[in-house]
Amino acid sequence: MRARDIKRRLSRNHGYGADELARMIDKTDLINTLSFEEHKLYQQELDRRKWRNFKTTVIYTCAAVLIVMFWPVIKHAGEVAHVNFVVYTDRRKHELSRCREFNSYKGYFGIFLLFIIDVLTFWLSTSILLSWVMTSKYFFPTPNLPIRPIEMLTPKGHDAGAFGKYGINIGPMIISWFFRYMSGQVEKFIGKAMSEALQQQRKKEKDVMKQRRREERAKEKEAKRAAKREAKEIAAEIARQRDAVDTREGDRVVDTSVEPNTLNDLEPADDESYSNFDEID
Repeated sequence: MRARDIKRRLSRNHGYGADELARMIDKTDLINTLSFEEHKLYQQELDRRKWRNFKTTVIYTCAAVLIVMFWPVIKHAGEVAHVNFVVYTDRRKHELSRCREFNSYKGYFGIFLLFIIDVLTFWLSTSILLSWVMTSKYFFPTPNLPIRPIEMLTPKGHDAGAFGKYGINIGPMIISWFFRYMSGQVEKFIGKAMSEALQQQRKKEKDVMKQRRREERAKEKEAKRAAKREAKEIAAEIARQRDAVDTREGDRVVDTSVEPNTLNDLEPADDESYSNFDEID
């Protein structure tokens, strides 16, 4: 490396001025100075790395100790979270099944909005909880709206002191309240959509029942008419048969009748007629 490059590196990276570099005439001095500065930077980076590893070890150790000490509480919290998750999923499944049963597109849209609101609420709650111990760019963006009680209690024109800088940030509270309000409104919207779908379904069922009753009544009337026609036909057939029987009986009586002359021939010819029994006497 040339002396000019070494001087440029010392001036840019290590803050050496032109006067200091001008006093270093020999190239060996420049090399020693650059190596000393580089070694100093290396030592500083090594110290920072050691301190970072030490902090990481302490944090992990404390976390392990806390987990062991509060394991029953953590386990109970996990069970509660699991139960809440199961209840939430079952509730959403039931709502989806009702929407599918009633064929309500408004209900599907409302459940989609509820899912988005629930995701945003969970993101906000997680960000607020983790903001006590860490910072991240992935936290929920909340406005900073502090309320400082000391400043409110301090008269005008007086200094609140160091405690006047402390306050309560109500930005996350306002956003949480807004999410709860929107969730309630969306649930009302879903309820109205379900009610309308139920009324429409009942109306369709009533129309179908009325149509079936009309068809049944029409079939009953047609069956009664057919029965009446069949009864009339049977009665007419019976009447025809009776007329035919009466006609045949009348013809038979006329054929078997005897004339008056024949009856007179059957009487005795005169009083002097006798029989075989007279001879016996």
